[in-house]
Amino acid sequence: MPSIVGTLKRMMASGGKSEPPPQLVMWYLQAAAPSIREVDRCEVRNFRSGDEDGWLELLQVNGALGDWDRARVQKVLFATHEQFFVECEGKIVACTGVNDKERDGKPCWEIGWVAVDPAFQGRGIGKLIVGTAVARALELGARPIYLLTDDFRVPALCSYLRLGFAPDDSHASYTRRWLDIFALLGADYQVYKPSFITVGDT
Repeated sequence: MPSIVGTLKRMMASGGKSEPPPQLVMWYLQAAAPSIREVDRCEVRNFRSGDEDGWLELLQVNGALGDWDRARVQKVLFATHEQFFVECEGKIVACTGVNDKERDGKPCWEIGWVAVDPAFQGRGIGKLIVGTAVARALELGARPIYLLTDDFRVPALCSYLRLGFAPDDSHASYTRRWLDIFALLGADYQVYKPSFITVGDT
């Protein structure tokens, strides 16, 4: 197995270009909603007025989605079709939204701004909230469903694969990057390897 540190450095390298590679795209290709399990002492719910401070605190403690302030939270809320949280014993510990978007000129549902409090990771909360958002997107109408993610978010990528999301190959960099990602994953995940990755890819 390749060195994780070395592989991640190579994945994030821009190859001397001024612009970084695009985020990875994953599509939900299943006809039915994913199977999800409840988490003890936690519930999934929609946004309610007054959630802004708890939402902001979550995004700041998560730290993986950039810098956040109240104005940015309000901007995301305004652009989100439907916002979900996981609340555990009165604390907002995860978030995502169903966003009305277009890709390649076609209307789609985007599952966006997925974040989980680090203190609550590893309990299936990310899978719970993303699965709930996918189920809601399927109810909203017959549109493709996708999300954007990053090469280094290995636990999240594992969760997305298990939920039924499939890697996209629309950018020239994706084959190499997904090959590197699957080299980091265990044998159980090789069943999710897309057909555009072959043994001969280097």
